[in-house]
Amino acid sequence: MSHINRRNGRWQAAYRGPDGRERTKTFDRKVDAERWLTAAQADLLRGTWVDPAEGRTTLEDYAARWLERMTPTWRAATAGAVRVSLEKHVLPVLGRYRLSALRRTDIEALCARLELAPSTVYVVYQHLYQLLSAAVEDGLIARNPASRSRLPKREPSKAQPVPFELVERIAVELPDWMKVVVPLGVGAGLRQGEICGLTADRIDFAHRRRRVDRQLISRYVPEPVLGPPRTESSNRTVPLATFVVEALWAHLERFPAEPGEPIVRMPNGLWVDSDRFGHPWRTACRRAGARGLRYHDLRHTFASILLSRGVSVKAVADWLGHASPKITLDTYAHLMPADEEVARGVLDAALDPFAEPLTGPQSADSRGLFGSPVYSVG
Repeated sequence: MSHINRRNGRWQAAYRGPDGRERTKTFDRKVDAERWLTAAQADLLRGTWVDPAEGRTTLEDYAARWLERMTPTWRAATAGAVRVSLEKHVLPVLGRYRLSALRRTDIEALCARLELAPSTVYVVYQHLYQLLSAAVEDGLIARNPASRSRLPKREPSKAQPVPFELVERIAVELPDWMKVVVPLGVGAGLRQGEICGLTADRIDFAHRRRRVDRQLISRYVPEPVLGPPRTESSNRTVPLATFVVEALWAHLERFPAEPGEPIVRMPNGLWVDSDRFGHPWRTACRRAGARGLRYHDLRHTFASILLSRGVSVKAVADWLGHASPKITLDTYAHLMPADEEVARGVLDAALDPFAEPLTGPQSADSRGLFGSPVYSVG
């Protein structure tokens, strides 16, 4: 039931919401009252009606309620990251805005003014988008104002391998208790948290494999704690090259560890959190002439070596813990052999009657594609 009445020279529009309560608003002009009433009735018919009182909730107030509700459902590190992202970058600027007053232009302006890398801006935007999506689901706003926002352009990540000479110089500069992180990074592609959470019972020395089913979580938590990998795909088994196994044996002989103790730990026995790892790593890089090199770059080196030698993208993606081979391709495709080069080599090996045999003495397998024998030269 809706109506418009004239009172004291003004026009009052009224309608009943889904809860049976009457909502009213007064206008100077009848046409404005009619437009307001028509919009409200259309929202009611579409099922997108929002109580105007709820829309007056500020972003800051709703964020507090949302974080309190969601924190128990997240991992501690995730909860801490979302809270810091909102409290540091979003709420100081948009916190006092009413939810109903937020516009896409406000969110685009926020993202444009953040003095952060485009990839980090995108993370902040994702957290805000999730918050506002929850507000839509809770009936506080009809639509998410962050939808289809235009963000600073993110350049595709193009990883570059670290030269071996530089890797060796860094290893020399690291303290003895930490040197093993170099072969674990460049030879197994492990992340920092995965290495710091590595215990001897997760290594299969007989089959030269390492099980990755947990990591050390040290950011946004009161104390470092072992937890599951960052994603489901990060739960994996990684093959270990011989030099990695030998480095692990040598390290454990010098720094013995019980099955449940971390292999990499401080001389005083403390677990190595991100700060305790970062300081000696940055110091070693500076002394080796590689200031600013990240430990994660060793992981890039691991992937680059495998892909450049023809290991399948699917296998490398699995060993890196990527959710999809597309992520691997987007990051490392520029380091893979060109298709022309690979095709030329395959065709030469299969069809050239004067090519070197690919396998041992001549046999049925050493004949060319068309049955002609493959001879060795000389």
